[in-house]
Amino acid sequence: MLSSICALCGKITDSPIIDKDLIFDSEKCKETYRKLASIYGHNISDLGLPDVLNANFFFVDIVGLSDPSLSVKKQMSKIEILNQLIGSCETFTASKNKRIILPTGDGMVIGFLLNSELPLQLSIQLHKKLQEYNQNKHDEEKILIRIGLNSGPVFILNDMNNNKNLWGPGLVLARRVMDLGDASHILVVDRMAEELISLNDEYKNIIKLVSEYKIKHGQIIKIYSVHSTDFGNSNIPEKIQLYLKKG
Repeated sequence: MLSSICALCGKITDSPIIDKDLIFDSEKCKETYRKLASIYGHNISDLGLPDVLNANFFFVDIVGLSDPSLSVKKQMSKIEILNQLIGSCETFTASKNKRIILPTGDGMVIGFLLNSELPLQLSIQLHKKLQEYNQNKHDEEKILIRIGLNSGPVFILNDMNNNKNLWGPGLVLARRVMDLGDASHILVVDRMAEELISLNDEYKNIIKLVSEYKIKHGQIIKIYSVHSTDFGNSNIPEKIQLYLKKG
């Protein structure tokens, strides 16, 4: 069989997979292409995107950091402390060279390249460290966070300074589900939540379905919440409560 070029990754394959007049190197490329095309609504093979990878995302920010009553010094201090606490988590230190980190101003996003359990484990470890840190602190000194988790494809792009950056549905959905949360929420997109529950029976006890939710462009996803007695937030997020009342 003649060699063919994959419509997504650009690799030359001797055993092409053909789907709707497009050629793919693997089933993974075919499924990734379908997911991206369903979101962007056009032939993404024409964009000439250099690299696509699948990652498991941990997206975190500090709740109330933009409060005008907080001095810039206190805001910077909270960001630095959060970074230190994340850096001290076992999951973070053990995944060196197997993750991508992007700062977001009031938090960060970490893309783990190994498996979907790592963002969940990091979330739980970070919550426990924050509980210890926040003990006996005044309210304005406490660090409250919200976390969004998702897995999916992203593009590797170059920014204005020619540095590597990420963009794509896996990252975007992690950010959108995080934005729905209140303090201490760990929210997970359905695809990742269902995968985690299937991996470990213990996760069935801590990953709970909250509700369906319509996000941008009319896409409906299921939102799950991770919580137990010593991590997470068992309350339904306020934004989802308002959404359910309207619906």
